[in-house]
Amino acid sequence: MRFATAATSLFPPLDRRLGIPQRGASARYVRKVCEANRAGSFQGAAQLLGSLAALPITAKQVQLLTERVGAMLACERDAATASFLRLRLRPAPPSEPLPLLVITADGGRVQTIQDNPDEKWKENKVGVVYDAVPVPEQPGVDYKGPPPGTRSVVATMEPWEKLGGHLSALANRRCDAHALEKVFISDGAHSIRSVREVSFSDAAFVLDWAHAAEHVHQTAQAAFGNSPKAELWAERQKTRLWNGQLGLFLTDIRRIARKLGPPPPKANSNDPRRIVANQLEYFSSNRAGLDYPTFRKRGWPIGSGIIESTIKQLAKRVKGTEKHWTTAGAEQTLQVVANILSEDRSWEQFWKRYACAAAA
Repeated sequence: MRFATAATSLFPPLDRRLGIPQRGASARYVRKVCEANRAGSFQGAAQLLGSLAALPITAKQVQLLTERVGAMLACERDAATASFLRLRLRPAPPSEPLPLLVITADGGRVQTIQDNPDEKWKENKVGVVYDAVPVPEQPGVDYKGPPPGTRSVVATMEPWEKLGGHLSALANRRCDAHALEKVFISDGAHSIRSVREVSFSDAAFVLDWAHAAEHVHQTAQAAFGNSPKAELWAERQKTRLWNGQLGLFLTDIRRIARKLGPPPPKANSNDPRRIVANQLEYFSSNRAGLDYPTFRKRGWPIGSGIIESTIKQLAKRVKGTEKHWTTAGAEQTLQVVANILSEDRSWEQFWKRYACAAAA
């Protein structure tokens, strides 16, 4: 059994070194250590275990246990992804089809140990899958979209295409093939767009409204500077976006681009001509995700707040100027925290497998 082999090879020597029983209490002990990472650091976890659970353990021991569990979780994730991508097996349909399955992704930041200081900060990629029940817009009521249901989280230090594979396998486990509707909501960054186009071409695309509004304001600042005219222009364009007047919206940006002229080949990133040209490309490339009247009519989410909050929760553990990670250590710790944050019982199921393997 693959899991039993991994558990046997990774844990017993460490268990003996830490004085942890190899059977029975070991799984409970290790799980408590992993969950104590919510404290935000290995040192904080050790202090929490000592003060609340009377478990004497050092920060280094917390790190070793966390990384070993994270390595096991990463192995399981990689095996599940490889199996799905190779075989494309679908789980049995649920007793009741999911009304709506939502997929979203974004990136965070992790400081790694590198010789070159300019290369220390790396991007961790995060994906979330959750179910929801559509809530169509009602006249006179501020639109909030459907509340999220059960959240499943995947995270990695690997490239975006790897995140796409892991996220598609996760969506498959959440029965995306049997959902009545499937939506991918995100910002319009090229890396995330590639994940959507490669792994979720069958999902409707929604450009996160907050990001769309932010790009409108960036265009206004580039065109009009810090002036009342910039604010008036931005509010008018956001109203057009909200009402689905995409033709007028894009025409106005093109008019500004023509007035400013094309950016020179060596134009700086803060050159207004470069900014407006980039914004025009951004909205044109993400035009499919700008049909907000239809999205509201269908009762779909138009905000990706759940991925933002998930990244903040992960960042509490892995981000910080005082935290320096090896790439492997960051990857392994991300696995532990991502599984803790998942609400689909995957964390509980892992520990059931672990306990069975330890008792074998």
